Amino acid sequence: MIKRLTYLLVGIFLLAGRPDLHAQNADLIAAHDFANQNKVDSAKARIDKAMSDPKVQKDAQAWYVRGFIYKMYYKAKESENRSSPARIEAVRSFRKSMQLDTSKQLLNDDKENLKYLAVRYHNDAAKALDTSNYETPIYNFQQYKDIMNEIEPSMSTKGKEIEFTMALATVYTNLYLASPRVRNKYLDMAKGAYNRVLTVDPDNVSANYNMGILYYNQAVYLIKVTDFDIDLTTMDGLQENQIKLFKQSLPLIEKAYQLDPQKEEAVQALSGIYFGLNDYQKSQLFMEKLEQMKKQKKDK
Repeated sequence: MIKRLTYLLVGIFLLAGRPDLHAQNADLIAAHDFANQNKVDSAKARIDKAMSDPKVQKDAQAWYVRGFIYKMYYKAKESENRSSPARIEAVRSFRKSMQLDTSKQLLNDDKENLKYLAVRYHNDAAKALDTSNYETPIYNFQQYKDIMNEIEPSMSTKGKEIEFTMALATVYTNLYLASPRVRNKYLDMAKGAYNRVLTVDPDNVSANYNMGILYYNQAVYLIKVTDFDIDLTTMDGLQENQIKLFKQSLPLIEKAYQLDPQKEEAVQALSGIYFGLNDYQKSQLFMEKLEQMKKQKKDK
């Protein structure tokens, strides 16, 4: 890529008929020289000084050079920084280069560099996603999506988006279980994430099952925290909520079971749901089915 950069810069400095380049901006030349010497700090300082020239700001190749130098800086200084300012500037520069490059001579190189940065955004989003940090991964994944949709609009990011959103829903669920004071906040966020998956992939087994289990666990939680000394009116209200939650859980778990009849967790959940709905016959049928599945698995 350094060779490619040198080739492009030679084109910049020798190109005739371009008043903005014919003057050969000294800072742009110096930035090129420092980049070839791998002196990233100096290259970054001089390219930014060069870009203060209004004439240079109008040139696609200058923006490409800036993007390349900022990419170098990111790799050398900020590759472990998932909020890297240099990466943001590299992306901005390559995009600006594409915008100004009416001849499309730089198009493939701009796209190649943007794709590299997009992949790094995706990798950072996947690595950093946990209960202590989810906002930066969300931002990084969105950057990945936006860049890829821009440079390869025919390539679907649906699969990776489902994968990331499922992982995000798991993070929200874990926060919901661990944070009783803000339970509803994270519960709603988990449901929202699963709903986004089901909107684009209604037959996703895990999304159906996990969403159903959220409702199921809510109902079970109400049972566990019920104070048996409460008055009958309050008890009736709690029981109504429990039944409502079990009914919300049922179609989701049923669909997961229909999509994957060998999913033992779904069979067990269905037994529990029907028990909660006072349909003891169906509850027993699913319990027997679960025991049979376990026996067959053990006999294999």
